[in-house]
Amino acid sequence: MKPLKSLFPLILLLLISCASNRQKDAIILSSEPSIERAMDILSETPEGKELVDFLYANPIRIEYSNTAGLCHKFAFKKNRIYIAKDFKKSEILLALEVARAAFIYKMRLISKLEEIISEEEEAAALLQSRIALQLNFVNDDFIRFPFSSKIKSEFCTYIMDGQEPAIRKARYAALITDPDCQLPLETLHTQKIWLGKIKESAGKGNFFQVLLERDLEKVKKGVLSMSEAMQNDSRNRGLNTYDIYRYQRAFYDDSSKTISNFEKIYRQEIKKDANWRERNADILERAGLEFSQCNLLYE
Repeated sequence: MKPLKSLFPLILLLLISCASNRQKDAIILSSEPSIERAMDILSETPEGKELVDFLYANPIRIEYSNTAGLCHKFAFKKNRIYIAKDFKKSEILLALEVARAAFIYKMRLISKLEEIISEEEEAAALLQSRIALQLNFVNDDFIRFPFSSKIKSEFCTYIMDGQEPAIRKARYAALITDPDCQLPLETLHTQKIWLGKIKESAGKGNFFQVLLERDLEKVKKGVLSMSEAMQNDSRNRGLNTYDIYRYQRAFYDDSSKTISNFEKIYRQEIKKDANWRERNADILERAGLEFSQCNLLYE
């Protein structure tokens, strides 16, 4: 009996593993084999595997975009992430772009911050560079695919200049005006300014006007339709006086907690990257030699 008892934990682990694999097989994250392959490539790295596991635990469809823009885009109401079709030309670049978009989705889901902001792109850019290093990325991967210029510029800055310059470069890219890519993004600072306006509106009686102005900004960036903005405004203005006060108070409290929570998560991600860089100084040094002239090819 003793040998059987000693085998029981192993059998249990095997059963759990089989059940987990069956559950993953039942979840389809993409209809595109190339995107599925990209996730297999990501799973070859520790952080990539962690990210893919998160996607299976919190499924969202990742498909190719059929609209303009060499970028990833989000349609959360449809539970979709869209990747530019150009990335289909390179398995490793596609994997890096999927990783970046998926990480932004993860930060959004954990923080509960409704709108994508610059800080999410910044943290995702750092992750993307770490995974590129873990996948033994080579300079030729950039040279053969000119559409990779943005990734290359941020990656080169990450390995040659350090974390802070890489963050600034990612932020700059997130703040340019490009409606095709749902840009510019807001920042944590502008989120706090908006939250302050919500608080001030309590005494001025213009709470719903502030919300409408907020939605109209989203319309300009293409993340909300005009009809949706008008529907939101109509629904909000239909509340009675008591419900208006309660809704306003709850809205401010919830938004304040969400922003504070996001700020904490963002700081953790920056610290995590700094620790990784310290532990892997040798990898960064070797990459510096491999990509010694990379910033001369793309600005």
